[in-house]
Amino acid sequence: MTAIPPRSKEAKGQMNNLGRALGMALRYKWSILTSTLCALLIAVLWGANIGGVLPIIEIVFKGKSLHDMIDERLVDSRTAIDQSEARIARLQNELPNADTGQRKELERQIALNNSLLIDQQSSIERTRWFEPFIRKYTPDDPFQTLLLVFGLLFIATVLRCVFLAINMYLVARVGHRTVLDIQDHLHRNMLRMELHEMEVKGTGDLISRIRGETSAISKAITTLFGKTMREPLKMAACVAGAALVNWRLLILSLVVVPVAAFFMLTIARWTKRAHRRAIEESASLLNRLFQAVSYQRLVKAFNMQKHEHRRFLSIATDVYRKQMRISLFHALGRTNSEVLGVAIISMSAIAGAYLVLNGETHMFGIKLANHKMTPSEIMVFFAFLIGISDPLRKMSDVYNQIQSGAVAADRVFPLFDRVPQVRDPAKPAAFGPREADIQLDQVEFAYEPGTPVLSDFSIDIPSGCSLAIVGGNGCGKSTLINLLLRFFDPDSGVVRIAGHDIREYSLSDLRGSIGYVTQQTMLFNDTIANNIRYGSPDATNQQVMLAARKAHAHEFISQLPETYDTHVGEHGGKLSGGQRQRLALARAILKDPAILILDEATSQIDPESERLIHRSLADFIQGRTTVMVTHRISTLDLADRILVMNRGQLVDCGSHAELMLRCREYQRIRATQLEEAA
Repeated sequence: MTAIPPRSKEAKGQMNNLGRALGMALRYKWSILTSTLCALLIAVLWGANIGGVLPIIEIVFKGKSLHDMIDERLVDSRTAIDQSEARIARLQNELPNADTGQRKELERQIALNNSLLIDQQSSIERTRWFEPFIRKYTPDDPFQTLLLVFGLLFIATVLRCVFLAINMYLVARVGHRTVLDIQDHLHRNMLRMELHEMEVKGTGDLISRIRGETSAISKAITTLFGKTMREPLKMAACVAGAALVNWRLLILSLVVVPVAAFFMLTIARWTKRAHRRAIEESASLLNRLFQAVSYQRLVKAFNMQKHEHRRFLSIATDVYRKQMRISLFHALGRTNSEVLGVAIISMSAIAGAYLVLNGETHMFGIKLANHKMTPSEIMVFFAFLIGISDPLRKMSDVYNQIQSGAVAADRVFPLFDRVPQVRDPAKPAAFGPREADIQLDQVEFAYEPGTPVLSDFSIDIPSGCSLAIVGGNGCGKSTLINLLLRFFDPDSGVVRIAGHDIREYSLSDLRGSIGYVTQQTMLFNDTIANNIRYGSPDATNQQVMLAARKAHAHEFISQLPETYDTHVGEHGGKLSGGQRQRLALARAILKDPAILILDEATSQIDPESERLIHRSLADFIQGRTTVMVTHRISTLDLADRILVMNRGQLVDCGSHAELMLRCREYQRIRATQLEEAA
């Protein structure tokens, strides 16, 4: 057996993605079942409204009540039966004296009249079934009968609208709840995703998948459980009604359906490809827009507004062109449906008119009616066909929305299924006491194969020790921090805390025991108090204020109009760089972690604030394992030991005095720092 290539398997999986979304929707089975029942009732009432045309025509044009219609139909059927029986008897009498050619024609005529006889007998049986109800519950006066029919039509219409409202509400609930479930899973997956995954995909692309594509899936689910269920049932009710009037004429009317279905499926394939390209370009557009807005200061500072606008307009134009292709295919689908509806009605109108005007039951030797059709019957038949064309027209929008949902599902579910490489162990170890020593044993790591960032890196950091890390750009300082926080796992070697491989701890326990302050301050568009409390949600206002005092942030906070309830703006834009950094330090102090990591944490603080903060840090890091990435001389004074790195390797480690005596790399770095300070 030939193995299926990976590409084919992937394509097959993508074909099932929308089906997976529908499977998730089936969790809300009671909403689906109730909406389906409503759709069925809508279809029945839709057909009943159209069927009401027959009594209206008979009443208005012939002045007959339903009682008169029953009597006339019974008389006509009995007359037709008598005529058929007489013809059959006459033909059977002629049969013995006929030659071979005449015999075949006589036998054909006898069979035809037998068929007409059976049809009329069936008609009498159906009429007899309705007769008691009509005679008991309907008036014998034509005008009163007309009032009754219109009253029933009005009630049926109101009920149909009520059932339609319930159906639409429940279908919308299923769609939105399913998408909420998908968004919930996607967001949890995104929060667990490796950092480099987010950097590769782009923020705009991820937001597009979580918000934009899931909305397209919601529309597809709503369409499938809504229109796709309601409109075919309405069509089925009309088809059943038309079949009751004349099923042979109905079959003739539907001969064009296979051709229209072929064009419809072809257009659907084109539409799906166009939707895929448009969604990808839209995600790219959102990514570009997100970056331009986020880096607006940089854009304006370098006078790049025109450049950014040109890039945005280029992508937006591509999106426009692809959306216009989708609109073209949508228009073709709508045209196909309209032409199909007109073709069905035209075929039946020509054949029906021929039967009525000529009083025939056959056309071109083909039997199209069981009896001679009346103008009333053919008008009701046309009404049912028009009733078919309306749902058919509405169904033309279905394919466009389903194809859009299928493409969106193909983009969403790969992210939905992604299993992060960094995840909790099956049986996590309990994080030990606050005194936590750190060991890196022969650690190697590379973001890209063949380009190592850390090579055979080993270091022991005793519990309660403060270690400063220095080195040039790209030497691996930030990577070392990322490994301690387990944003990544090493390619080889082990990172231990308190004697355990950190992969043995749950991520929440590990990171819950680490305070982290970055060079690029990360603040949410929320109040100052909530930003300090982030990571310590149960902290009281007094604890928040105490942490702010230790970080020397209370002084400027108390001068703000709303003090701790002041909103900091997007990315903390209402505050200065030093103020933002002090809030980040206050956040770490409030957490009171076993391990403190400072990544250039005082780089944006003015000298006076830095002096005050260092005084607080000197007390705060006592007995606390602290790792500091820094190039500031003042921060180095806080460290018990200093680690020197170069090109992903440990050059030396010791006190300032020891390194000044033996480490040329440290001497060079120190000299550079002194020059910068001067």
